[in-house]
Amino acid sequence: MPAGAWIAAARPWNSAVWLAQHDRYVARARQRGIDVIFLGDSITENFTTRGSDVWNAAIAPLGSVVDFGIGGDRTQFVLWRAQHGELTGSGARVVVLLIGTNNLATATPENIARGVAAIIDTIHAELPDAVVILNALLPRSDLGDAARPKLADVNARLAALADGSRVRFLDAGPGFVDAAGALKPGLLPDGLHPSAAGYEVWAAALRPALLDALSK
Repeated sequence: MPAGAWIAAARPWNSAVWLAQHDRYVARARQRGIDVIFLGDSITENFTTRGSDVWNAAIAPLGSVVDFGIGGDRTQFVLWRAQHGELTGSGARVVVLLIGTNNLATATPENIARGVAAIIDTIHAELPDAVVILNALLPRSDLGDAARPKLADVNARLAALADGSRVRFLDAGPGFVDAAGALKPGLLPDGLHPSAAGYEVWAAALRPALLDALSK
């Protein structure tokens, strides 16, 4: 079977747990009445737990907001989930998409962006009127790490996918780094996943974009 960041695939490891989580998301989508869907990996999934304080204060009050993140996911796995019912019937007006950091070790920037583009196409096929808030990959690792230039390349390609209307690019990254580009202490403790304070940084950038998108 062909494999790639842009080719939909069910996750091949821990499949039973992954599929059960997917099935719960599909069931929630079928209940309808959703305003905002968050799609992504562990960074998205942890927003409602590690970032619960700011989620409950700044994000959840914006409407019926659901978090469909699954830890460890890559673009191809989110694409598969989007194609297999996680959007269908939801009626979502906005989809917040943050995905691709888990592809950095195995895919080129071009193909990561290609995978994200395929997800956006699927979102608009299922939800033609929805606004996609496309998030830049958050900063990760120390200065000098090989992931840094690759991540910057991905983000430049993601920015090019936005049209400013149906797809809006949001880069919360500057809030996580200092003037030299080093990670600010305490925001990404393991160099990848936001702390509670890190989720406050993301929420501060995201809330105005959500308010604007929901007003349309």
